[in-house]
Amino acid sequence: MANATNPENKKLTKAHIFLLVGVLAAFIIYGLYEVVWKTKLNGTTLIDNPTGKPLPVTIDGTDYEIPANSFEKIDLEIGHHKISCKAYQIADQDLHLDPTEYGVINPTKSKYVIYNIIYTKKDLSSKFKAYQVEGKEIYSLLGEPEVTTALFIPDRTLGKGNIDDKEPAFENYNRVNQDYAFLTKIFRLNDFFEFYDKNNK
Repeated sequence: MANATNPENKKLTKAHIFLLVGVLAAFIIYGLYEVVWKTKLNGTTLIDNPTGKPLPVTIDGTDYEIPANSFEKIDLEIGHHKISCKAYQIADQDLHLDPTEYGVINPTKSKYVIYNIIYTKKDLSSKFKAYQVEGKEIYSLLGEPEVTTALFIPDRTLGKGNIDDKEPAFENYNRVNQDYAFLTKIFRLNDFFEFYDKNNK
């Protein structure tokens, strides 16, 4: 006598196959995220050295030497750390990475500018206001440019506006309405003036 196939077993087998495919797909997507997308979606933590000499820095017991006029990407978790930099009298000082771990670590206490870049095809010049940045007149649509010498300067865009991207792509801008899109970007002070002059001729 032939054995009848139980329909419930077929359903169970199909369910198992779908579950297995789903798990495999999840692993593949996670792998792609870690290898490819994560670096694009997330930002970087940079120790910056805008000076003309190499800069030895120690963070959480790990030593770094940042070449002159350069920066180094490092991996740090959000939260509390310790930093030392003998050249700038920093000895086991608290370093707080907050509200994000992405941004600029500034052991030289140099000046940086946080500025809202505007992209528009309309004439919005009447809506811009004049501000003073280190004695220079700068026009801004979205508030006063911020000059800071903070030990840590967070990248508020989570990777789209750090100093390692001097010419951010338009797709990284935030579109809030039909008139314009904007991007909040960190600049070294001199790089900011160069960028501003180049784009406001």
